[in-house]
Amino acid sequence: MDWGKALREFRAQTGINQQSLADQLGISQPQVSRIEAGTAIPHPDTISTIRALIERPDNRSLFDGFLTTIRFNPHVACLVQPDVDTVRYVALSQGFREHPQFRQIDVGQTVRKDASRNGEALIMETLQSGIFNGEVLAIDAIWKAEIDQHINFWHGILTPIRSGAGGWFVHCEMAPLGAADFDAELKRRGKPLRVHTLESEPFAGRAV
Repeated sequence: MDWGKALREFRAQTGINQQSLADQLGISQPQVSRIEAGTAIPHPDTISTIRALIERPDNRSLFDGFLTTIRFNPHVACLVQPDVDTVRYVALSQGFREHPQFRQIDVGQTVRKDASRNGEALIMETLQSGIFNGEVLAIDAIWKAEIDQHINFWHGILTPIRSGAGGWFVHCEMAPLGAADFDAELKRRGKPLRVHTLESEPFAGRAV
């Protein structure tokens, strides 16, 4: 845990100064300054106090609450973040972790490009759509994934989320499709991704 970063983010979130934070932690303001600068490691007792302060429900950010919502979600959902030419898992729902296709996946891993025939193309189209820079409201996507000779068909809504620190993430809520439904939907829309932008009419979308 980067305690200096955690304290800086906590102060940015709550708007308090170092002296006020020091008073709540029971240490001196210079000690807070050194921890935030990375020149001092907090004592184990101080670490316990920091953790308790940051994790108090009334001190948690909206984004932290959103992460908790994802983790306890019984449906298949995840939160990802861009990582060079792919995306990396940041949070996984209970339904995601329990689904046979995803049991080997953990937070920090990258999305497998070889999970579907056009997996790499779909990831690149998603990255290039503008979803990670505020240009996109949502992406409506369907895809076919083959893991260990098992084929699954999915329909997902990808929604961009911005953390309090300014980083872009994408929340993906997924629902299984039958093979016939997948084929019919792909035929109807023409391409796997439909991008909803700020300029497009609500729910009209455009194919990419």
